[in-house]
Amino acid sequence: MSPLLDAPDEPAWFDAVTQIAGKWGFDRVLIALLPRPGMRLEDAYLRSTYSPTWRRTYQEQGFMHIDPTITHCLTRSTPLLWTSELFTTRAQRALYEEACLHGLRSGVSLPIHGPNQEAGMLCFANGFRTTDEFWQRIDGVLPNLVLLRDVVVDTSRRHLHTHTQSVLPQLTPRERECLNWTARGKSTWEISHILSCSEAAVNFHVKNIRAKFGVNSRRAAAVIATQLGLIDPD
Repeated sequence: MSPLLDAPDEPAWFDAVTQIAGKWGFDRVLIALLPRPGMRLEDAYLRSTYSPTWRRTYQEQGFMHIDPTITHCLTRSTPLLWTSELFTTRAQRALYEEACLHGLRSGVSLPIHGPNQEAGMLCFANGFRTTDEFWQRIDGVLPNLVLLRDVVVDTSRRHLHTHTQSVLPQLTPRERECLNWTARGKSTWEISHILSCSEAAVNFHVKNIRAKFGVNSRRAAAVIATQLGLIDPD
């Protein structure tokens, strides 16, 4: 694990993960993490050696919303060994058939539930047909995979922070104040008096806030901002 612990930057860090996985017989690796509660699946921190074409197809088709490996990893803590039998609905079978075309036939997904409320998965896969030898290999290396998962979580923090800053809405100080008071149930008129500005100014900031969060109401924006830790209305 020392290359992972000593990696000077993100490329070296992920390269260390893939090299360790390769030594254990896996030719595909994926790390997907939601750094904070409330973040969309589409905004997850993602690094993988999966085919770029597959990643693009997966994103465009919205497969993350029907993928049983994601459902498992967001709701369970135990490792998931997956093959074709896991994909039961018509949409899931189409997902799996497409994945096979890109070298993903079987593997193991380890849920991530980090100490700072991170959620996600670390996946190891290969493009070979499932055999008894493959499952025996899984049994032999699974404890090591679990240890690697924990080290990945601990060493990923600075990379997650950089990613989080790039995808979270960037609020001005005044927008943050308006959101805080909105979360406390204050009206436009009340906020304008609290902040010593006009109602038009408050509405201007609120309009920008709604656009940044992609929602139609200020209260929806306030709920999301609270979940993401951008404001603290208490």
